Amino acid sequence: MRKARFAALAGAAALLAALTAPGTASATGGSADFYVLTEDGVLAKGSRALPLLGDRVRISGLAKGDRLVGIDVRPATGALYAVGKSGQLYTVAPRTGAATKVGAPIALDGSAVGFDFNPTVDRIRLVTSSGQNLRLVPETGALAATDGVLAYAATDRSAGQAPKVAAAGYTNSVAGSTSTALYGIDANRDALVTQGTTPGVTPVVSPNTGQLFTVGKLGLDVTATNGFDISGAARSATFNPGDYQAVAAVQEEHLRVGSLIVRIDLATGRGQVVGLTSSTVVGLAFAR
Repeated sequence: MRKARFAALAGAAALLAALTAPGTASATGGSADFYVLTEDGVLAKGSRALPLLGDRVRISGLAKGDRLVGIDVRPATGALYAVGKSGQLYTVAPRTGAATKVGAPIALDGSAVGFDFNPTVDRIRLVTSSGQNLRLVPETGALAATDGVLAYAATDRSAGQAPKVAAAGYTNSVAGSTSTALYGIDANRDALVTQGTTPGVTPVVSPNTGQLFTVGKLGLDVTATNGFDISGAARSATFNPGDYQAVAAVQEEHLRVGSLIVRIDLATGRGQVVGLTSSTVVGLAFAR
């Protein structure tokens, strides 16, 4: 247990480095609490002010044989949600690690998932490395819609290439948001993408279509993405990627253990490694 807690703490410390790096935008100007989940089943919570005093708890209450593969905080309520490999949705009590089932499992296809709340409609977006593109109802875990399979838009420079997107993050993830953009990471092309168009771009393409648009290369040889989230709030009516901070936990071609914590520029797609964890991260989320 001590080793697992150390691994989770290392993940929290690495994420802290991303949050406090020079030039990083701040949503509130104060503390930005976050959660890190490792493959050991340990959840850590940290903050800019007191990263080493964050709570670390082991997740309990999962369905037999299940393991968590993604976490996110619901902007409308501040509750922490998680999804299991089985497709089971859970709520998680951060102080105790107790997981509670929400509804029945849904069928998932793929080796990894992206999991994030759309703050404008209070629905969960769930994408998988096989191209699934789903929406879930947070109160019941029910499937709200099966949307278009993930594929590059015909006008994109990667049109016709098969994506492997298993990371999803919405901008402007605060209660009451009226606009947002959905980003993802394609491990096949080592690139940051948007799913649908960003606010202000015409013609408007909904994320529900599954159409992907390349932002830019990460500059890393990524084999998998195990966590991705975006913090911040829009500062004006005009969409600006600089209003947000994006952080991902990724596997890299030559990395044998742990995860790289990467800060990502949403305007260019460029990634900057800011830390290395001693255990593989399977989920990270900013508290709202």
